[in-house]
Amino acid sequence: MSSTTPEPQFIVAPSHVSHAQATIICCKIHVLQLRIRSGGHDYDGLPYVSDVPFAILDMFNPRAKSNVHGFPAGACPTVGVGGHFSGGGYGNMTRKYGLSVDHVLDAQIVDANGRILDGESMGEDFFWAIRGGGRASSGVIVAWKIRLVPVPETVTVFRVEKTLEHGALDLLHRWQYVVDKIHEDLFIRVVILPVNRKDNKTIKAKFISLFLGNSERLLALMNEHFPELGINKNNCIEKSWVKSIVYWMDYDKGTSISVLLD
Repeated sequence: MSSTTPEPQFIVAPSHVSHAQATIICCKIHVLQLRIRSGGHDYDGLPYVSDVPFAILDMFNPRAKSNVHGFPAGACPTVGVGGHFSGGGYGNMTRKYGLSVDHVLDAQIVDANGRILDGESMGEDFFWAIRGGGRASSGVIVAWKIRLVPVPETVTVFRVEKTLEHGALDLLHRWQYVVDKIHEDLFIRVVILPVNRKDNKTIKAKFISLFLGNSERLLALMNEHFPELGINKNNCIEKSWVKSIVYWMDYDKGTSISVLLD
């Protein structure tokens, strides 16, 4: 964004479906392109910019929590539910529960004519398309009906970083052979990052995990299937599932779960 970036004519943050309807109809009357923001996670900035006069409909409004129910969603804090579901929805419980869209039961959408449609009235093909078919052209989705999944009251997380000098390459190679064979309650993600030091430039592999169970069970599985990573009791942190999301977002220790509503 810069001083030359086109600005929207207005921004609407709807609190009722009628606000979305009115925004769509208003944009049609005044020939404005409508940009829809969910979480705003877009490398091209498409929810914010346009080459023609435009308005923004801001749909970001998350709520609710539970200690024994969760949802198999993503692992990036800037992805909103609209963009996530329209892309299918891959997350850290995918191995056990599949994609997010596998648990979408219904949706409510405002189409280009301002009509409110649910899964039945929009038709099977349309309902299929909004669950993984891509974003930006379907309409304004104002509600999702989802099926929550059971999670234990205690889950375990860990984060371990290894540089090339500490065996990152061998660990990454080994990870590829075990990550799809270990218990479905265990998800291990690897992120490859550059490390720039004054005297040395290298690469590190960050292994971050969510296990749907306690640390004792996790250590038993890791020792059996991936002992090379060297996970021990000190690496393991037990939390509730919702607090594990804050951990995965890499917030500072002690950050309140209320940050998930920001």
